[in-house]
Amino acid sequence: MATEILSVGIDIGTSTTQVVFSLLTVENTSSAFTVPRVDIVDKRVVYTGEIHTTPLANASLLDGEGVRALVEQEYKKAGYRPQDVKTGAVIITGESARKENSRLVLDKLRCFAGDFVVSTAGPDLESVIAGKGSGAYRYSMEHSCTVVNLDIGGGTTNVVLFDSGEVIAKGCLDIGGRLIRLSGEGKVLAISPSA
Repeated sequence: MATEILSVGIDIGTSTTQVVFSLLTVENTSSAFTVPRVDIVDKRVVYTGEIHTTPLANASLLDGEGVRALVEQEYKKAGYRPQDVKTGAVIITGESARKENSRLVLDKLRCFAGDFVVSTAGPDLESVIAGKGSGAYRYSMEHSCTVVNLDIGGGTTNVVLFDSGEVIAKGCLDIGGRLIRLSGEGKVLAISPSA
């Protein structure tokens, strides 16, 4: 018997923050005489939130209350409450993962991601997720070939190499599109230490 559950993804990147809601259909795909195996048999995005500039308190701190307010706002726009969500992921990536208070911000957002929250701030997993999300993984698997995916963010570029669907190498470079922030008048507002 299939069951539908609501999932949320909260991505807090160097430059932007976004919230996405999906309906996942899960089903026991094993026979009656074997150990149950629950798989996601269908997934459908039901709400894609606005892309917001990631709030910063200063060069070394995320604005935790600002991030929380963005997430609350997107929940309201989507018409969901935190208790509606059964599973989810909060992911802090790039330069945001290096902020002094990134773990604290993750802890503040746990209540928004359901019972089975995954909080991640690592470039290796981020590289693989980006490669799968871009279609590079599937292309590599379906065409039995080698494919590299570069995910260029605000503060970092994540790289993953697939060979016939297998991860061969992954890594992260301190190169991104927002290492130097400028005002509308061209004045330098901030420079990342990696720049």
